[in-house]
Amino acid sequence: MRELIYRLPYQFLSRLERLYPHHYRQILNTFTNRKPTTFRINYLKTDLIDLRRRLLKERVRFQELQFPKGAFISKLSLRELQDTDVYRECLIYVQNISSMLPPVILAPHDGEQILDLCAAPGAKTTQIVSLAPGAQVTAIEKDRIRYHQLLTNLNIQGADKVTAMLIDGIWVRKKFPEHFDKILVDAPCTAEGLFMLHNPRTYKYWKEKKVKELSHKQRNLLHAAFFALKEGGELVYSTCTFSPEENEGVIDWFLNKFKDKLEMVPFEIPLSNVFQGIVAWEGKKFSPACRLCRRIVPNEFMEGFFVAKLKKISA
Repeated sequence: MRELIYRLPYQFLSRLERLYPHHYRQILNTFTNRKPTTFRINYLKTDLIDLRRRLLKERVRFQELQFPKGAFISKLSLRELQDTDVYRECLIYVQNISSMLPPVILAPHDGEQILDLCAAPGAKTTQIVSLAPGAQVTAIEKDRIRYHQLLTNLNIQGADKVTAMLIDGIWVRKKFPEHFDKILVDAPCTAEGLFMLHNPRTYKYWKEKKVKELSHKQRNLLHAAFFALKEGGELVYSTCTFSPEENEGVIDWFLNKFKDKLEMVPFEIPLSNVFQGIVAWEGKKFSPACRLCRRIVPNEFMEGFFVAKLKKISA
C-alpha cells in the first residue's frame, strides 16, 4: 500500500496528515479498498416491511443499519444488485451512506418549500422527496448534461413532481427571494473523500489552487442561498471533501458575512466515525461555532464527508 499511496498528490497527503494525525493511516487504507455497495429505501414506492420481504425473496443478502433509517449494506456487487427486481423497480437507490446524511439532517417535512441548490444527479433530491413526499421541492442544476441526468433520476424514482430548473444556483437570490423553508447546498468540491487509488480520475485533478477556486464558488452559492431562505428557515451545507478551506472556512466566512443573521444548529450523527468541526487551520482561527459542524471520517463502507446546519434568524 505504501507505494500505491504516493500516487496521490504529495501536498494533499501532507495536508491530510496534519488534519487527521490520529486517523491518517486509517483514512489511507480507505483509498485502497473498494467499498461495498450501499443503498437506501425509496419510500415513494415501498415501505421497510415490504422491502425487507422483497430482499429476502430475491435472496439479496444485506445488513440493515440502525442509522440512517432505511439504509442497507449489500452483500452483493453492484452488478448483481442491478439484476434484481427491487433495483429495476426503483424500490431502492444505490447511494453511499455518507451521502444520505445531509437530507436526513435537513429533516424535510410535508408542506415545506425546499430547495436542492446543486441537485444533479439527483441522489439527495430524490431522498428529500422520499422522506417528505408532500413537500414542494425545487432542484437547481446549471450543467445541461447533469441536468438531464437529474430529470431521468427524478422520473424513474417517482419524484416527477419536483420542479427542476437549468440555471446557475447563484441566481436563486433574485428568482426566489425569501421563498424556501429549507435549503440543501451539497456544494461542488474537491471530492477528497471519494479518492480511490484504482481510479486515477478521482484524484489526478487535485491541486491546492483547485481548493481555493472551489471555496470561492461555495461562498457564492451560500451567499445566494441566504437570500432565498425565509427568516426562520434552515440550511444544510455539505461537501465530500476534507479541506478546511471548503468546510469550516466557508462556514466561518458565512457566519461573518451575515453576522447576527445566522446561527449554527446543533445536530448529532450517532456513528462512531463522526467528529466535531475544527476551529483552526494553518494559523487561521474559525468561529467557535464551527465545532457544531460534523466531519465524517471514511471507513470500510462510508466516504469522507462534512455537514453543517444553520438557521436564518434575521433577514
